[in-house]
Amino acid sequence: MNIKSDFDYIAKIALLGDSSVGKTNLVLRFTENTFTVNIPPTIGYDYKSKTIILNKSKKKAKLQIWDTAGQERYMSLCKTVFQRVDGVMLVYDITQLITFENILKWINIIRDYNDLMPIILIGNKIDKINERLVTFENGEKLAAENNIKFMETSALTGENVDDAFINFGNDIINFLKNKTCLMSDKFSLDKNKTKVKKKKKCC
Repeated sequence: MNIKSDFDYIAKIALLGDSSVGKTNLVLRFTENTFTVNIPPTIGYDYKSKTIILNKSKKKAKLQIWDTAGQERYMSLCKTVFQRVDGVMLVYDITQLITFENILKWINIIRDYNDLMPIILIGNKIDKINERLVTFENGEKLAAENNIKFMETSALTGENVDDAFINFGNDIINFLKNKTCLMSDKFSLDKNKTKVKKKKKCC
């Protein structure tokens, strides 16, 4: 039986970063428009999804968003997550310098696994302007040095949250559509095809 889905593409995004930088609340703000104070740490990983409209084609894309634990003891799960996602949103807390300093560690972990993985850097909690320790210029410079995009957000107020997810979702879809092995299972993004196409070998 062929079941027509309500979206044209799917992109899977993982949120990585130290514990308590606000990854879970970013996901909740984007998918449910909610915010929870004193939210408990994520154990392992969880995911939610939301359908967006792509900027240029106006087609629908389902974003499946993986919220991961930031504690050191869950580092072994990273490779499992990388095998299942198409891009990574790296998050730090602008009021906690150590979470920004650890971003390079996270970038190295990602690129050791896949140096082509799309990445966006997110400085969260910009509502705490009086507690800021990491400037916008700090984040912008780090992103430029590592050839990744950069945005600042507030999960509390919702500032820039939708833009961050939607823009990154568009970037991932475009990246996957441009891959040479587009028709493999991993990168066959069109979910409304009535027939499943066979895998093609890479050149």
